[in-house]
Amino acid sequence: MKRQLLIVVCVATSAAFALPPVRPVLPPVEHVDTETVTNLPFAAWQEHVGKFKFSLICRTTATNNVQFAFGRDADEDGILSLEESDLVVGWDCGRWFVQGGYDAERIETAVGTGDGQTLAWTVRLSPRTAVPVSVTASVDGTPVFGGVDAGVCYRKNWNMFRLTGRGLADSAESPVVQILPDSLTILMR
Repeated sequence: MKRQLLIVVCVATSAAFALPPVRPVLPPVEHVDTETVTNLPFAAWQEHVGKFKFSLICRTTATNNVQFAFGRDADEDGILSLEESDLVVGWDCGRWFVQGGYDAERIETAVGTGDGQTLAWTVRLSPRTAVPVSVTASVDGTPVFGGVDAGVCYRKNWNMFRLTGRGLADSAESPVVQILPDSLTILMR
């Protein structure tokens, strides 16, 4: 009985450190260029952080673009500008892509188009220092971006992300961003 209680307390404590997922929504398109943007503040780091995860479900057509940009809003104007973006990931006219900032080399992969695909992204962080150790990315379960350097995929000082949508077709995007605590392992004999 005591062991069961200990496990329940440990799991509850671990869950208490997790931040609730952020689920941004793009505003309606208002201009002829079809671009719509939302900027959201978030805390990329807290004590006991172990994973940085995000996912993007969207309609993947040859004419639309949906992308995340992560970075630090250095001028504190509430907008993550191109220059402040350290990581940009998303869908662009027929290809999934990732790049370490707006002017870095882009890595692309084609996994097909359709009514809905899911990009899942997880960065595992070292305990206490929150330095990126590994990154895994997949589209509908198929691994992508195998050559991405984990070091550009997370920074403790990020305080904002930007979600952008462009294109003639409705992208039906459903993005989620999460910061999760270290996993808890209990060995019992």
